Amino acid sequence: MADQDALVDFEDKVTQKKRSLQDFLDQFKSLDANNYGSWPTVVKITSWAFIFIFICILGYFVLIVSVLEDTSTAQAQEANLLNEYQQKESKLRNSQNYDKQLKVMRENFDQQLQQLPKESEIAGLVEDINRTGLQAGLKLKNIRLENEVKQDFFVEQPITIEATGDYHSFARFVSNLAVLSRIVNVGDFSITAVDKKNGKVEVPELNYVIKAKTYRYLGDAKPTTNQKAGG
Repeated sequence: MADQDALVDFEDKVTQKKRSLQDFLDQFKSLDANNYGSWPTVVKITSWAFIFIFICILGYFVLIVSVLEDTSTAQAQEANLLNEYQQKESKLRNSQNYDKQLKVMRENFDQQLQQLPKESEIAGLVEDINRTGLQAGLKLKNIRLENEVKQDFFVEQPITIEATGDYHSFARFVSNLAVLSRIVNVGDFSITAVDKKNGKVEVPELNYVIKAKTYRYLGDAKPTTNQKAGG
């Protein structure tokens, strides 16, 4: 019996809710659009709630969505600009480092250029080579300037040096050439023994033919004439 009573009560409640909803809907059907003041309070509140919800939905799609899209676009542009800035900043930093390196290279190059003899200084260079050989203990027979060889932006001046001396003197001579104020590169060389009549020497004496080179700028004076030097 208790179960039947509970079931009856539940059915009554459902029926009452259906009636209340139907009554509520009937109130909407019987509304007079020209007489808002006669509407029931519940209907007025419900109408205002629907209007408010509609305005919120409309405002979301008309205003908020466009703002969100603009914000998303602005964020993407910001990311692109930041990436572009970082790339340019990196290029600028590399460019500054490159400029510094280029400046150092130019300074070093200028220093090297200062070591290239001008046409008027070739004679002085020959004297320096002659003096260096004598100081090293060599007997210089001849210092001969060969025909110049033109390169891209400089002239290569071959020099043939003929001398006599021992190994130690030759080593000192080559070492001292490297510290001259002007660039002199020693390339190929040949060595032949000097014949002694008695054939008894503690330190063998040798003949040297040394091929050296120095350099100067294009546009200088014409090649110099051969010069002799001896000790």
